[in-house]
Amino acid sequence: MERYLRGRIQTVWMGTPPTGELSGLDRAETYDAGTLVRVFVLRTAREAYPSGWAYRLHYGATQPNPPETLDDGTIRRYDNAHEDTKGHELHVAPDPEPRRIQFPGMVDLWHRFWREIPKESFDIE
Repeated sequence: MERYLRGRIQTVWMGTPPTGELSGLDRAETYDAGTLVRVFVLRTAREAYPSGWAYRLHYGATQPNPPETLDDGTIRRYDNAHEDTKGHELHVAPDPEPRRIQFPGMVDLWHRFWREIPKESFDIE
């Protein structure tokens, strides 16, 4: 689907985005309830990311509020910041220790994240 936004036409994927469409996403949205969603997804050839992806899918509070959040405001976050040493991780408040997960692929993880948080998925341009 195409739509006109801010003087340009953009393609919006409804349903399953092609894998390549996720690469390069870096977006944040703040909500009235004091929560926010930040997503960063990048295809990479760096050795530190054996999966070929660097990502952070974050749902949190604008103001940290332990124990409802982690100290940095995280309520739920998937990331692979240390993939070469720690693998893929899921951080969930109130547990300060992340849980290691099997990486299902970027598109599947994207959909899992949005199913697990109480927000609507971002449109993919």
